[in-house]
Amino acid sequence: MIISVGSRRAAVVGDESTAAFATEGVVRETTSSHAASTSDAPARCVVEILRRGGGLMPRALVGGAFTPHEGEDLVIEVRTSGTEPAGAPTCASTLWSPLVPGLPEEFVRPSVAGVLKGGLPAGRFTLDRAAFDPVESSPMAFELAGELLAVVLGAMSGGRDVEESARSTIGAWP
Repeated sequence: MIISVGSRRAAVVGDESTAAFATEGVVRETTSSHAASTSDAPARCVVEILRRGGGLMPRALVGGAFTPHEGEDLVIEVRTSGTEPAGAPTCASTLWSPLVPGLPEEFVRPSVAGVLKGGLPAGRFTLDRAAFDPVESSPMAFELAGELLAVVLGAMSGGRDVEESARSTIGAWP
């Protein structure tokens, strides 16, 4: 599904195998969840964002899985591709040109911050798909993509309308 809100575009797909990358490291974080789990259904998807404005086109692609569980903690696991953003653009893009598979270190913390904003209930979240544009990607793009991914996974897992949840999130972006 492709969603457009003004100059903002996002794609939500079930998975994108070309966004898989060799893992160089793993960042784990556990936090108290502020939302109660309303479902036991696991969910997986990939989101890609593209914002047009002022000659810039920040973009990011992230994907992963969420499995809700009872309790109070949200466990976040983010796989990284290392410190050097390098590689060939072999990841398929729904919104524009191909991206480079991987999640360089500079985009890890912004991705986690976005996931935390997404309001997932207690459970386990794993980010294991990512791709970037060596010129157009930015920490802010990965924060927005992380937030959208969490919102979409939460909607999928909770049986809520994914498009409505995504559209609302995209409309609130700065």
